[in-house]
Amino acid sequence: MRIIFILLFTCLGMSHVNAAPVIETDEETLIKLIDSLSSALVKQDKAWLSSNLTEDCGLTDPAGQTLNKDHIIKAFSVEGIYSLTKMEASNIKYTINEKDASGIGSINIEGAMSTPDVVDVSGTYGLQAEFKKTDSGWKISSIRVSQ
Repeated sequence: MRIIFILLFTCLGMSHVNAAPVIETDEETLIKLIDSLSSALVKQDKAWLSSNLTEDCGLTDPAGQTLNKDHIIKAFSVEGIYSLTKMEASNIKYTINEKDASGIGSINIEGAMSTPDVVDVSGTYGLQAEFKKTDSGWKISSIRVSQ
């Protein structure tokens, strides 16, 4: 009888270990955030951008022009100037502190910008992103795209 209880508790303990939640690292969260940003910009997802960019977020383009959060959302919407068909981040190296982080790497973009002529913006660019840890999780606080 004693052996049966030992086996029963061992099996219950093993199933409890297997049921433990998987805790995502900060780096995994930031990787998903950048991947989701890429998808949101291509899909022109205003709701995602609104909830995942900090209020003071800025995007600096290769020409040195900076857009604030509202202008980012507008520029990458159906009525905006950017129409991307693909965006992929690669080789991003992250530096993470307690309340902020940064990522440096590159992005591959396929798409166009209309100002009023249509300009092909396809290519590989440098990417530097800054992040802030908020009460609701990590958010993007700055995006810098360079040639």
